[in-house]
Amino acid sequence: MTPRTHKIHSHKNFELNYIISGWGNRIVGDNMESFSRGDLVLLGPNLPHCWEVKGVSQGISPECITIHFHEDFFGQKVLQSPELSPVIDLFNKSSKGIQFYGEEILDVSYILHKMLKVNNLRKLIYLLEIFEVLLRTDSSKVLAHTGYFDETSPEENKRLTTVYEYILVNFSKKIKLEDVAEQCHLSPSAFCRFFERSTGKTLFNYLKEVRIGYACKLLQDSDMLISDICYQSGYNNLAHFNNQFKEICSVTPGQYRKNYQMLA
Repeated sequence: MTPRTHKIHSHKNFELNYIISGWGNRIVGDNMESFSRGDLVLLGPNLPHCWEVKGVSQGISPECITIHFHEDFFGQKVLQSPELSPVIDLFNKSSKGIQFYGEEILDVSYILHKMLKVNNLRKLIYLLEIFEVLLRTDSSKVLAHTGYFDETSPEENKRLTTVYEYILVNFSKKIKLEDVAEQCHLSPSAFCRFFERSTGKTLFNYLKEVRIGYACKLLQDSDMLISDICYQSGYNNLAHFNNQFKEICSVTPGQYRKNYQMLA
């Protein structure tokens, strides 16, 4: 299927999402990162998320494979068997989103492509094969902040979703604290307390991470001038951009591009 730009949303099913081609920004809970080809993420139910496609290699359409399934897809009695307890642990961990990477991604990609061509029974068998691959890899990370759902109410989660959606649309522009607070119907001071309590970071630290993450993708996937990347990422001062980039990535934008090209 072709990935589209969606507003942040959630649903009651689990979701496994694999990016075949394309790149952009991914939001999972309070985590916003860039994604590209080979991105594989498992999401638990009711977890706000969004993939926003920003670009793709010339001559190639953006494409992904997305699988939705319910926790008791095999029936509660089967899933409660000791043999499948690691799968239940994986489901529990996915409540904050898990990104997988490493060599096993190729195995998952192969199975996902086979799932597109078979009947429902075979799809269930392939889904279990995917779980087996995911369980044996050590190359994964949890995406959403540790306290994101443990410490926030449904109303606060809705406010956070509003903030992330606003930043996703506007991060390349000038963003004022007052404007973001207004989206949540809070005063600036009340918003700051709410956001730091919910995410463990300030709004502008979060915004900085989003902008630098976007700049990294432009450095990887384009030959744009660094000055142009600076402005497209929401900065109007090249020196300030360079300082914040080095703060996040420990190297200058130019060195980052050079290092990436050496590894590519």
